[in-house]
Order: sequence, then structure tokens, then C-alpha cells
Amino acid sequence: MSLKEQFDNLPEDIESNDVKELRQALMRLQKQLRQSKERTQDLVEASHQAAYDAMLTMGKIELVAAPTIDKRKTKGEVALWHMTDWQGAKRTTSYNSEIMRKRVLEFCEKAVRITEIQRADHPVKEVTICFGGDMVEGLFNFPTQAFEVDATLFEQYVNVSRLCVDVVRYALTNYEKVTVIAEWGNHGRIGSKRDNVPRSDNFDRMCYELARQLLQGEKRLTWQDCPEDIQRVEIGNYRALLIHGDEVGRNGFASPGAIVQHANKWRSGSYPWEFRDVYIGHYHTHSEWAMANGQGSVYQTGSTESDNRYAGVMLAASATPSQRLHFIDPIKGRVTAVYKVWLD
Repeated sequence: MSLKEQFDNLPEDIESNDVKELRQALMRLQKQLRQSKERTQDLVEASHQAAYDAMLTMGKIELVAAPTIDKRKTKGEVALWHMTDWQGAKRTTSYNSEIMRKRVLEFCEKAVRITEIQRADHPVKEVTICFGGDMVEGLFNFPTQAFEVDATLFEQYVNVSRLCVDVVRYALTNYEKVTVIAEWGNHGRIGSKRDNVPRSDNFDRMCYELARQLLQGEKRLTWQDCPEDIQRVEIGNYRALLIHGDEVGRNGFASPGAIVQHANKWRSGSYPWEFRDVYIGHYHTHSEWAMANGQGSVYQTGSTESDNRYAGVMLAASATPSQRLHFIDPIKGRVTAVYKVWLD
């Protein structure tokens, strides 16, 4: 029974002035609560409508026509696109939102061309797209960050979501089945590290969810939500972890040795799921390190970004824009081909 119902059931002869005042106060609070909920709901609906309207201005999203079915019976492989660290809206002397979009779509075109080379020997009917995080630049990572972007958070949300949509739609035109596994990064953080905001409330994840909903009519697409900060990649008998990279080390930085050490610990049983490889972004460089069992590897993938002054000064590191393309044997459960796709 609610508090109001208890007040309503009180006998009239014991309803004192204090009780009447409490009843009035309760009614006022309930009215304020209703008004607050209505305002919040209005804001949520307005945000959703604004994002939807912004998407419509970028063109209608049609269902994708399926590619020609490969009827060969020979053993096939699966393409894996590791796309990470777009830093959407980051502005430097050589990078901005327009260049980001150009390089991302260039990777898609190159990945499909390389896939056609593989298809000359065997079928490649499916692709798994691993979105690795830091797809947005955000606004809460550095004190001067607002002066290093060319779009607001709202624009980042819309632009990066639509770019995710375009990437997946391009894949759907070239592969019979598409699976998306999405991981969020530190640049999608809402507020400072001291703010009491759940880590999974992340702008990367919001972009993924909007893109996923916009493509929910595609029957050849599998795309799950990502509430956890470590994602599982499963392609037939192949198993790998997808992480962003800030999970390892203090303040989001770790040496290659520390990264591999963490991967070996996870592989030895501290992570409750057996896997072979680990895919990581965050550091904007392309590398590969063997794991202790001599079979698996840690695959670190670069960024579409270029001319990162912060990385050059603070980490003494710089890299040429690139993303990663693999081909997977789903029966033997291992990587068969590795490509570093240049985007400069």
C-alpha cells in the first residue's frame, strides 16, 4: 500500500492538522515528480527526434541489395575488419571530420578489393566488423579539447553514427552476412573520471546503438549491444577478445610488454572464456606480439587520425593512418592472412 493510500485510509477523527499538512505536502511532491518526469521525457524525445531529423538530412537509408551468392562448395574463410580510433571531430593540421570519413570509406573499398583477391581461391561470404572504440573524439578528455574539434558532441554523435551505418551498408553490399561487434573507448566518456557516471554510458556506445537501430531491418546483419568493456569475437571455432586498450595500465597507458602480460593472464584463465587472439586499438599504432602459448597474438591496430600533437609530445610516438584486415579460418580457428591497410 502506498503512503498516499495509507493517508486516505486514516479515520477522520484522528486526522489532525499535522496529517492534513503531510497530505498536502505529499500531493505537492507527487505533482512536482510528475512534472519532472514529463520534462525529462520531453528532453529525451526531443534528443531522439533531433538525431533522427539530422540523420534524414544526410539522406534516406534504404535496405541494401544482397550480393550475388557464392555457390562454391569449397572451404571458405571469413573477413575481419578491425576499425578503431576514428576520433570523429578531432581537428589537427592534417585531420578533421571530412578526412575521417574519406579514410574510413577508403578502407572499406580496399578491404573489399583484397577480399576479391582472396575469393579467386576460395569463398569469403561473411565479414565480422570489429568497431574498437574512440570512434568519437568527445569533449571530456583534455582541458583544451573544445578547441581541438570541429564538431559539437551532438554533431559527433550524428556524424559517427551515420558513418557506422555507411560502413555496415557497404559491407552488406559485398558480403552475404555481416556481424558487428562493437567496443567503446575512453574518448566516449561522459564527464570527468571523477563524475559518478557508469562507464558503459559512453558516446561510442550511443553511436553504435543509433546505427544498430537504423539498420534493424537488415536481415543479413547481426549486431548485439555492448554493455561490458571487453567484447568476445567468435567466428566458427575462432575465438578472440576485442578491447579498446585503456583497460590496461595506469591512466590508460601501458607498454607493449604490459599489454601482452595482461593478455597472457587472461588467456591462462583469469578471464572466464577461452580465446586465441586479442584485438586492441587506443595507441594509434600497428603492431603484433606473440602470446606465451606460441599460438595466439595480440593485434594492435592504428587510427585513421594523423598529426597527433599530444601523442608526439607526451608519448614520443606518431603513426601513419591505417586500419586492419584479417581473414579467418572458421574451422581451424585461426588467422590465415593479415593486412595493414594504409590510409595516408
